[in-house]
Amino acid sequence: MSNDDNQDTGAKKSQTMQAVVLNRLRDGLIEGALIPGQVISIRKFAAMFGTSPMPVRDALSQLVAANALQELPNRSVCVPVLSRERIEELFAVRAMLECRAARQACARATPELVATLRELHSHVDGIAMKQSATKHAVLRRNRKFHFTLYAGAQSEILMPLIESLWLQCGPTLFMTLETANATRAHDAHLQIINGMAARDPDMVASALEREIRETGETLLAGYDDLMSFGPLSFAMKAEDPLRL
Repeated sequence: MSNDDNQDTGAKKSQTMQAVVLNRLRDGLIEGALIPGQVISIRKFAAMFGTSPMPVRDALSQLVAANALQELPNRSVCVPVLSRERIEELFAVRAMLECRAARQACARATPELVATLRELHSHVDGIAMKQSATKHAVLRRNRKFHFTLYAGAQSEILMPLIESLWLQCGPTLFMTLETANATRAHDAHLQIINGMAARDPDMVASALEREIRETGETLLAGYDDLMSFGPLSFAMKAEDPLRL
C-alpha cells in the first residue's frame, strides 16, 4: 500500500470517528446527559470514546458553531446556561416548527406510524414508573417519541431545524421531570396519538403546542430558584451527567 493510500485510510478513519463522537455528543445534549454549566474535557471524552483528542475537538467546534456549546475565554468548552429570554425564544420557535411538522406528519399518517407512537408512549410510561429509571432514560424515550412523530412529516427542511433547537434546550429538560409537567406531557402524548389515528391535525397540533408551551413555562417558573445557587446546582439535580 502506498503512502497516499495510507493517508487516505487514516483520513477516512478520522472522519468516521469524528462522526461517531459528534453523534454521541449531539445525543447527549438532546437527551439531557450533558447538563448546563458542564465543562467538556477533551481529554476525558477522548478516553471515553477511545480516540485521540482531534475528533473530539473537531466535534466540539461544530457544536459551538451550532450554538449548542459555548467557548469560554480560556478556550475550554461548556454547555451553556440559558437565559430566561433564550428559553422563551427557543420554546416559542419550537412550538411553531414542531407543530408544523406534526401537522404534516398527521396528513401522511399511516397505521404503522400510529402503532409505533403508541409503543414508544408505553415505553416512556414503563420507564417512568421504575424507581431505578434515570432521568436520562426518560428523556431519551421522550426524544424518540417526538422525533418519530416529526420524521413522519418527511421534511428535509424542518427536521434539521428542530434538532438544532433541541440541541440547545435539551440539557435543561431534566428540570421538568420532577413536576406536574411530566403528567401533562403524558396526557399530551395520548392526545397526539389519538389525533394521528383520527387524522385530525388540529388535535395533534393543539396537544403538542400545549406540551411545548407548558414545558417552557415550567423551566421559567423554576429558573430563579435554580440560578440563585449557580450553575453547579444543575449538576446536583442531574443524574449521572457524563453518561452517554
